[in-house]
Amino acid sequence: MGMAQPEYSNTLREAVLRDPDLGEHAWRENFLGKASGNTLYQRVMREYVLSDVAQALGKVHDIAIEAARRRAVGRELIWVLRVTSPRVRFYLSRRGSVWRISEGPSLQTPEHFDIVDIDVDREYGYDALFSQAYLEDVPFNVIERAIEEAAQLLEEKLTEDVVALYESIPPNELAGGSEIEAEKPGTLSWIDLVRAWNAVKKAGYTANVAMIHPDQIADLWNDEKFINSFYFGDRVDVSRGLLGETYLGFKIVETDICTPTKVHLIDTRKAAVLLLRRDILTQPYEERLSQGVICTIRYGLGTLRKDAVARIVNC
Repeated sequence: MGMAQPEYSNTLREAVLRDPDLGEHAWRENFLGKASGNTLYQRVMREYVLSDVAQALGKVHDIAIEAARRRAVGRELIWVLRVTSPRVRFYLSRRGSVWRISEGPSLQTPEHFDIVDIDVDREYGYDALFSQAYLEDVPFNVIERAIEEAAQLLEEKLTEDVVALYESIPPNELAGGSEIEAEKPGTLSWIDLVRAWNAVKKAGYTANVAMIHPDQIADLWNDEKFINSFYFGDRVDVSRGLLGETYLGFKIVETDICTPTKVHLIDTRKAAVLLLRRDILTQPYEERLSQGVICTIRYGLGTLRKDAVARIVNC
C-alpha cells in the first residue's frame, strides 16, 4: 500500500467561506470558475504539479500571504481586531471617583463612558497581470515575484496608514500634554526613551512598543545605557524590523516609513485599533488581454486613547 497523502489545507477557500460577503457561491463562481480559464493559475498547476484549480488558488494565496508577513511590521504597532461589520462602536471608560456605600451614588452621576465609532473605510488593491504569451514563456520565479510584490505593497500601505495615524495626533493630546524634546538635538538616546515611557506611565498606561526610524536605531547602538537595557527575545525578526525588548517592557519596532526625527512610544492595547474586515485576499482577474491575480485588503483604523502615546521629537 502507498503512503497516505497529507490533507491539503486551503486557507484561501476557508477565508472566502468565512466572509459573509462572499461564501460558497462566490468560491464557485468568482474563484473556481474564473481560475479554471486563467493562464496564471494553469501555470501554477503545472509548476507545482497540482491536481486541480482549487489547489492552485490556495497556492497563489499562500505565496502572497507569506510574502506579506515579511512586511507586516504595521500590525506590530496597533491592536488588530478582525470584524464582520463596516462600523464598530467602542465604549471607553472614564476615570471617575468612588463613593461611600452608605451615601449612595450622586444624583448627578455622569456618564461613565465615551463613545468612539470607527468605520471600515479603506479598501486597496494591487494586481499582477500579464499577457497570455508572457505567462506561458517567462520563468516562473518572475511570476511568483510579481505575486509577492502585490501582497507586500498592500502590507506596506497598511503600515503607512498606521504610522500616519500616530504621527497625526496633536501634541497637546499626547501623554503628558506635549511632545518630548530629545536631550541631545539630532540624537536619540536611552534617556529620551525613558522619559517617553514615563510620560505614558503617568498617563495611566504601559508602553509596549517603540516605533523608531533606522536612523535613530543607529544612535541607540552607540548608547551604552541602551545596550545594557536591551535583550533579544523570542520574537526577534531583524528582517522585519522587530529587534527585541528593553527591561522596561517595550519592544523596538524599526520602520523607515516613519519620520526620521520622531519616535513614538505606544501602548498598543489602548491607543488605537485597526479593524480588519478582509485580510489580504487573492483572486483570479482579467483585464482586456491580460490575466493574472488581484490582491485586495479592506480595513479601517482610528485612535481610542491618544494619551497612550508619547512622542520624542528633534532626535
